[in-house]
Amino acid sequence: MARGEGFTSLYTYPTHLGHDSAPFPVRWRMPLYAALGAVLLKLGVLLPAGYFAIGVVSHAILVGLLFLLTTHLHSARAGAIAAAAALASPLLLDPYSAALSQLPAAALALGVWLLLLRGGGTLSACGAAGLAAAAWYLRGESLVMIPVWIWAASSGGRPRRGAIFALFYTALCIPWIIALRASAGGAAAPIQGNPMLLYTAQYPGYSSARTYGEALSGILGYAIQHPAAVLWRFIKDAVGYCVDLLWGLGPIAVGLAIAGLLLREANARWRSLAPALPLLLAAAIQIAAFSLLERSPRFLVPAVPLICAALGIAAAPSLDRFCGRRMVVAIFALLLLERGATLAFATREAARRFPPLPTAIAAEVAGHLKGQPRSALLWTDVPDWIAWHLDRPALLLPLWRQSDRVAADHPTAGIFLSPNAGARNLADGEVEWARRIERGEPIPKFIGPDLLTGGARLYLPAR
Repeated sequence: MARGEGFTSLYTYPTHLGHDSAPFPVRWRMPLYAALGAVLLKLGVLLPAGYFAIGVVSHAILVGLLFLLTTHLHSARAGAIAAAAALASPLLLDPYSAALSQLPAAALALGVWLLLLRGGGTLSACGAAGLAAAAWYLRGESLVMIPVWIWAASSGGRPRRGAIFALFYTALCIPWIIALRASAGGAAAPIQGNPMLLYTAQYPGYSSARTYGEALSGILGYAIQHPAAVLWRFIKDAVGYCVDLLWGLGPIAVGLAIAGLLLREANARWRSLAPALPLLLAAAIQIAAFSLLERSPRFLVPAVPLICAALGIAAAPSLDRFCGRRMVVAIFALLLLERGATLAFATREAARRFPPLPTAIAAEVAGHLKGQPRSALLWTDVPDWIAWHLDRPALLLPLWRQSDRVAADHPTAGIFLSPNAGARNLADGEVEWARRIERGEPIPKFIGPDLLTGGARLYLPAR
């Protein structure tokens, strides 16, 4: 982006490796976040600091919009509870994968909800469609919300408003689809590979992304061939997402919501949540969709503000009945303290679980690669790190059984293995890679390994 080469990447995956040379067109990602990064670079703002700034601003906007939405649906007290719950949620601050595009997309999606539920005319529907399209240009999976958004736009006997929202949204999204087809030479350019195959018995870990030249089954084909595996994955991931969601909301916030429901009259407990039903439905759709695709807490980001709104609506009566102003302030302080402590723990845990590679390794690898063609691929288990620190093409390590074919089809600069490469290959079911890494055994058609700082290893092509 800094060199003006467009929406490309210096690393790719074997399943994406086609006829394109580096830098590789990133056709499987949406363009808006990359465009924002290019604007920041043009303004002299370094990355990833610029992306962190976008995340901070997005979080502030999200909290403000959440307060307005929940206040509209219930009361200012409910809005304050919802905002406090979201203010320090680790799932929104995301210590494990910070500065990604989920948070600004979630802020835009919350703007869509506010316009659809608070407004009632054509102008608000068009504005909501514009924000929804912007969220789609950030994160393609925001499409899963479209049916619920159309329902929300049509509620109150206004099908025309729902149709206007859908048509305007479609009109705004079509240009990217046309540009995508043109960039692929007139052919469709779908996501190559199948995220649903990640972490299944047939494709453990990221082995589906490491395949080369194989036809991977689609979602329907996989479901027909392995129905039990699909069902087990759905149940397991749905439960896991619910556990992650409770962790992100915190016991104090959940306890306030339960107390608020219990303090209502029996016949009004669940009816009181009626204003939050569209939000709860959307959160359920988000969790269900990704329980079939890919398990990662960051995919809960669009659902967290919606659940926080429902929590605020459920919890408000308990504070209204028993708490004065000082007690409310004390409870909010306790809520933020508990979330802040959880966030501090999660941040330290992230640093422990995912320690950064020593920067000295980059200089060592660069020294060993002198004389290697810059266009040649460096195979590695950390392709993003190699691309960022060495500014050269990197490829996620292919499956062992296909390594000869990849080497024959594409010039190779070498193989870089991080200190954790053995464990990552075991997680992917790649026993042969793991065995050779653990024992330091040679790899056919390569020489080495050369030992680097921290236990990293480098193999160079045999000449």
